[in-house]
Amino acid sequence: MNSQDQSDLNIRLDQLLYYLRLFKTRGIATIAIEKGSCKVNNFLVKKKNKVISIGDVVYIKNEKVTKQIKILKIPLRRGPFKEAKIHYEDITPIFAREVNKSKYTKRISFGRRPTKSDRRKLEKFMGRNF
Repeated sequence: MNSQDQSDLNIRLDQLLYYLRLFKTRGIATIAIEKGSCKVNNFLVKKKNKVISIGDVVYIKNEKVTKQIKILKIPLRRGPFKEAKIHYEDITPIFAREVNKSKYTKRISFGRRPTKSDRRKLEKFMGRNF
């Protein structure tokens, strides 16, 4: 497969999302696609075997992440995150990125007795160093 030219490589959508580390397993990627949370070039896709090629724009939306990515290269395997990042460009609008970050900020809950870890975080936040 290494002898093929990069321009004529294609990959299934579920494999692509798994290889790019956007989903932890191929099964989870398949479920997300069948739920209708993925678009390719602004067309809703509900089949996992949709063929993706270089230059396609994939839009992924689920409860954790909203992302738009442009495919630059077709990955041949699921490698480390640094390797996966070179295969796509994140073209998510800036306002959507801010929503993703602010939605999942950690905070200390005061509805229960704080754990030792919570107390340390609170003391660090308040500037007390014991």
